[in-house]
Amino acid sequence: MKKSILAHEVLKAIGRDVKDKEEQRQTVNKGGATQQIYNLCSCLIGEHLSSPSEGSLSLANMKAIVLLCLLHAVFGQEQTQFSWHGPVLTTPPADPNLNIMCSNDQAECGCCLMQKQMARMEELFNMTVKEMSQQLMHSKMTLNNIENNRTAFSVALNNERSLTCFGPFSDDRGVPFKHVFLNLGNSYNVQTGIFTVPYSGVYNLAATVYSRSLVDLPQATCALLQFNGVAVAPLIEKNGLDSEDSNTVVVVKHLKAGDQVSVNLQKGCNICDDTTHYNTFTGFMLYAAEKE
Repeated sequence: MKKSILAHEVLKAIGRDVKDKEEQRQTVNKGGATQQIYNLCSCLIGEHLSSPSEGSLSLANMKAIVLLCLLHAVFGQEQTQFSWHGPVLTTPPADPNLNIMCSNDQAECGCCLMQKQMARMEELFNMTVKEMSQQLMHSKMTLNNIENNRTAFSVALNNERSLTCFGPFSDDRGVPFKHVFLNLGNSYNVQTGIFTVPYSGVYNLAATVYSRSLVDLPQATCALLQFNGVAVAPLIEKNGLDSEDSNTVVVVKHLKAGDQVSVNLQKGCNICDDTTHYNTFTGFMLYAAEKE
């Protein structure tokens, strides 16, 4: 009798616990197997509690009811597990490194990670393409600047069939080299014989002068290579032992935009030329540079 009363009290406690848990659980699938177990458990407990007579509940029946209640308690928990500290969530915490596409469906995390890597590769590819585009644009701009900054000239005194001389004069005169081989950038003025520097940079400049005495008398070649009206290199030949004199000078110098370069014939001297082009004036920019 004592055993029956004790079993009766145990079942009452289990019944109350099952009922309380069922009222608190809102995530149970009402049409699932856990609901059916609960209904069967409640039915058996209710049937016994309605007629708690001695001997009405066998030990086997009591075990079956307790087992059903335990099954319901176990399977009725969604996404939880039990530990020494009570039920805990089984869903792993979200990886903060995963992007939003992976957090939407953890079951597809492997696929999402692959998508993330592909997105990363695409980002790196786009960055590489952007950098290459910028470098290409920079290269194009550099080439355009080089093309725009190209400047070179090469001229001769004249292109006459017979030997024709310039000078002598009673004063110094700028030499106008009339025959043009090249005037890239149009920075050389044929009328004045002056080369005006279009862009700051390092320039190579060369001049050759030649004179000949038409009466076979000793003759002196005397001219100056000038930068902004100031002589930087003499072109002087005073041999006096023959009727022909010549001289050549080559200068590499940093020039600023607007500087002027010319060949100046000194008073009392002359230079002569024909189709052989003994007298020449040449210059070209080696490279652009704002400062020396």
